[in-house]
Amino acid sequence: MNKNILDTSKMFESKIRIQMIASLSVSDLTFNQLKKICQCTNGNMTTHTTKLIDSGFIEKSKEFINDKPQTTYHLTDFGRSEFNNYVQILSNLIKEINK
Repeated sequence: MNKNILDTSKMFESKIRIQMIASLSVSDLTFNQLKKICQCTNGNMTTHTTKLIDSGFIEKSKEFINDKPQTTYHLTDFGRSEFNNYVQILSNLIKEINK
Protein backbone atom coordinates (compact mmCIF):
# COMPACT_ATOMS: atom_id res chain seq x y z
CA MET A 1 0.00 0.00 0.00
CA ASN A 2 1.35 3.39 -0.98
CA LYS A 3 0.60 5.91 1.77
CA ASN A 4 1.01 9.64 1.45
CA ILE A 5 1.60 12.48 3.87
CA LEU A 6 -2.15 13.10 4.24
CA ASP A 7 -2.51 9.65 5.81
CA THR A 8 -0.22 10.45 8.74
CA SER A 9 -1.26 11.22 12.30
CA LYS A 10 -2.14 14.76 13.34
CA MET A 11 0.67 14.44 15.88
CA PHE A 12 3.07 15.22 13.03
CA GLU A 13 1.42 18.58 12.27
CA SER A 14 3.56 20.30 14.92
CA LYS A 15 7.30 20.78 14.57
CA ILE A 16 7.63 20.67 18.36
CA ARG A 17 5.91 17.28 18.55
CA ILE A 18 8.00 15.98 15.65
CA GLN A 19 11.15 17.10 17.50
CA MET A 20 9.93 15.44 20.70
CA ILE A 21 9.18 12.15 18.96
CA ALA A 22 12.45 12.21 17.00
CA SER A 23 14.44 12.93 20.17
CA LEU A 24 12.67 10.22 22.15
CA SER A 25 13.32 7.74 19.33
CA VAL A 26 16.99 7.95 20.32
CA SER A 27 16.60 7.72 24.12
CA ASP A 28 14.32 8.45 27.05
CA LEU A 29 14.57 12.08 28.15
CA THR A 30 13.62 14.12 31.19
CA PHE A 31 11.26 17.09 31.03
CA ASN A 32 14.18 19.52 31.22
CA GLN A 33 16.23 17.69 28.58
CA LEU A 34 13.29 17.62 26.17
CA LYS A 35 12.47 21.26 26.92
CA LYS A 36 16.05 22.28 26.10
CA ILE A 37 16.08 20.28 22.85
CA CYS A 38 12.73 21.71 21.70
CA GLN A 39 13.48 25.21 22.98
CA CYS A 40 9.97 25.75 24.27
CA THR A 41 8.28 27.02 27.43
CA ASN A 42 6.93 24.91 30.27
CA GLY A 43 3.41 25.58 29.00
CA ASN A 44 4.24 24.41 25.46
CA MET A 45 5.97 21.33 26.87
CA THR A 46 2.91 20.42 28.92
CA THR A 47 0.51 21.00 26.02
CA HIS A 48 2.48 18.92 23.52
CA THR A 49 3.48 16.09 25.86
CA THR A 50 -0.14 15.77 27.02
CA LYS A 51 -1.31 15.42 23.41
CA LEU A 52 1.37 12.81 22.73
CA ILE A 53 0.49 10.87 25.88
CA ASP A 54 -3.25 11.00 25.16
CA SER A 55 -2.59 9.70 21.62
CA GLY A 56 -0.45 6.82 22.88
CA PHE A 57 2.80 8.08 21.33
CA ILE A 58 4.71 8.57 24.58
CA GLU A 59 4.53 7.58 28.24
CA LYS A 60 5.81 9.43 31.27
CA SER A 61 7.17 8.30 34.59
CA LYS A 62 7.80 10.36 37.69
CA GLU A 63 10.35 9.75 40.41
CA PHE A 64 12.21 11.72 43.03
CA ILE A 65 15.93 12.37 42.54
CA ASN A 66 17.63 14.06 45.52
CA ASP A 67 14.17 14.91 46.91
CA LYS A 68 13.19 16.69 43.67
CA PRO A 69 10.52 15.40 41.28
CA GLN A 70 11.74 14.31 37.87
CA THR A 71 9.52 13.44 34.92
CA THR A 72 10.97 11.20 32.22
CA TYR A 73 9.37 10.53 28.83
CA HIS A 74 9.54 7.32 26.80
CA LEU A 75 8.46 6.66 23.21
CA THR A 76 5.93 3.81 23.06
CA ASP A 77 6.07 0.99 20.51
CA PHE A 78 3.06 2.60 18.82
CA GLY A 79 4.81 5.98 18.75
CA ARG A 80 7.98 4.44 17.32
CA SER A 81 5.99 2.62 14.63
CA GLU A 82 4.09 5.78 13.66
CA PHE A 83 7.32 7.79 13.56
CA ASN A 84 9.05 5.17 11.39
CA ASN A 85 6.06 5.20 9.00
CA TYR A 86 6.17 9.01 8.87
CA VAL A 87 9.91 9.01 8.08
CA GLN A 88 9.35 6.37 5.38
CA ILE A 89 6.60 8.45 3.77
CA LEU A 90 8.87 11.52 3.76
CA SER A 91 11.69 9.44 2.29
CA ASN A 92 9.40 8.16 -0.47
CA LEU A 93 8.25 11.70 -1.25
CA ILE A 94 11.86 12.87 -1.57
CA LYS A 95 12.65 9.96 -3.90
CA GLU A 96 9.64 10.84 -6.06
CA ILE A 97 10.68 14.50 -6.25
CA ASN A 98 14.23 13.58 -7.21
CA LYS A 99 13.25 11.21 -10.05
